[in-house]
Amino acid sequence: MQCPYCISTINDAAVVCPVCRRDLYLLMPLQLRVADLEQKLKDGDPARHAILEARIAELESRISQQQLAPALPEEPAAPARPRSYLISLLITALASLALLLAAHGLIVVIYDLKTLYLRIASLLIPLPFGFALYLWHPRRFWYSGIAATALACVAVLGMSAVTGYVDKVPLLPENLREWREFVEYAASIAFSFVTGMFLGKLRYHQSRKPARPNRLIVLIAQLFAKHEDGELGVQKLVAKITTIARAVAPLISGAVSVYTGIKAVLGDS
Repeated sequence: MQCPYCISTINDAAVVCPVCRRDLYLLMPLQLRVADLEQKLKDGDPARHAILEARIAELESRISQQQLAPALPEEPAAPARPRSYLISLLITALASLALLLAAHGLIVVIYDLKTLYLRIASLLIPLPFGFALYLWHPRRFWYSGIAATALACVAVLGMSAVTGYVDKVPLLPENLREWREFVEYAASIAFSFVTGMFLGKLRYHQSRKPARPNRLIVLIAQLFAKHEDGELGVQKLVAKITTIARAVAPLISGAVSVYTGIKAVLGDS
């Protein structure tokens, strides 16, 4: 068949023109429908001609709207990344851990500053490493989230070990309040890393052509889309919901990270 935009000969099953990069998955069914209606107009009852002609005009209007849509941008080259996921995970986890322990040593042990400064540093340090890990390996989100939790626990244990050695206090918390603060601090570090991953996910999808939408989002869109808009209305609603979800996810994760990170410090001050 021929692309309706650049008139290039392309495969009949193509959903994107390989020459002009235009999206065809909505346009081609409309053109096929127009051809079918025109054939019925030739072969059918003259009394139905007015109805069929009105339907053809409607479909041609929708085709014109699709043809005015901008071409898909060229897909950028994939970012350089280490050879394996394990190497990437070790790089980001060890670098985050080293910087967190260094911040603890400088702020608490050497300069004896307020704990709030350490909590703020702990919120900022994991962010770029979560961002980089997602860009390197976007299909390992859940594994990276589990690793972020383990990293947070090791970091807080390392800080407790340093504090215990310097101040001659027990390594582990001794009561329920201290355990709650331990868990909240570890959660703030983990959520900071995950927030970086969400930001990486947002950046990753902005730089690539649209992927297949989530099934749950499609079901929600089918429930709330207007019936008269048909499949095109569902597709538009899916795009809106996906965009909102990707933008809101890092905001929620970041808010949880900030809350769990500084709640105890502000409560004590």
